[in-house]
Amino acid sequence: MINKKAGFTLAEIMVAIVVGSISILAAFSAYNYFQKSYQSISQKAAINGTAREALAMLARDLRNTGYHHVDFANYNCEGLRESQYDYIGIGQKGRTNGYYGQADGLTIFYSISAKERIRIQYFVTKHQNSSDWYLKRVVNINPVGHSRSGCGAWTRNYNMPVDDEVLVPYLEDFQIIPKDKDGNVLFPVCTSCSNYENSFGGQTKSKENMKKVHTVDVYLTLRSPKEVYNKAQVTKIINGEAPYGSNINVPADKYYRETFFVSVHTRNLAKPIAISEKTGTSIGQTSSYNK
Repeated sequence: MINKKAGFTLAEIMVAIVVGSISILAAFSAYNYFQKSYQSISQKAAINGTAREALAMLARDLRNTGYHHVDFANYNCEGLRESQYDYIGIGQKGRTNGYYGQADGLTIFYSISAKERIRIQYFVTKHQNSSDWYLKRVVNINPVGHSRSGCGAWTRNYNMPVDDEVLVPYLEDFQIIPKDKDGNVLFPVCTSCSNYENSFGGQTKSKENMKKVHTVDVYLTLRSPKEVYNKAQVTKIINGEAPYGSNINVPADKYYRETFFVSVHTRNLAKPIAISEKTGTSIGQTSSYNK
């Protein structure tokens, strides 16, 4: 009786090993590719969501800037008349020690009740011993330095912080460009002017410019938390018109960056005189632009 045993030959085993190795390598390569694509897309989506939420908050605050509550009891008492009231202040060219020394800072004021005046500040800072820059938003009710004695008690203590939060992480640039109704850049517009702004008229020029601010252009440039690209590349950031915006050459790295922009109509600041189409004479002064 003859006993026959079937099996694979050495050649067949070698072919199977090669085919299996190729299949495993292809599967691993596809997984690695899709994993990197997913990480890249998820980081871009996170940046997009963060920027849009921040710009929505900035736009809301800018639209409220300069608003006077109809029952603001301390308006005359505090000496905050229209010619003296701090509506909006923009610290330009690195006054907030931002990344690359070119980021701006923003301060806005408006009243929210009969005895409450709000100050909101946006500025660039480092967060918790990190080397990364962040955009911070701080809100104060009845801030110190904007009051007069003998006017009765406020409803809250001076300089009481009601909100202090890191609004945008991994910030690369923050630019605020105020413009008049014709689209011309207004400078300076500051509540606490630096030597640089004082050389262009400082506080006196700013009080005049504050009442001309028709729109405010806001630029936010964010960086991905993790590296995205396989090879390092140089990034150039240009936000706003020279010399008021930024012009930044970022050293070569593998991070993804994106700039987000919004132009906000400051409806409570500029106050044009409405002209009658029939007579050509003034028919009064409006409280805001409604165009």
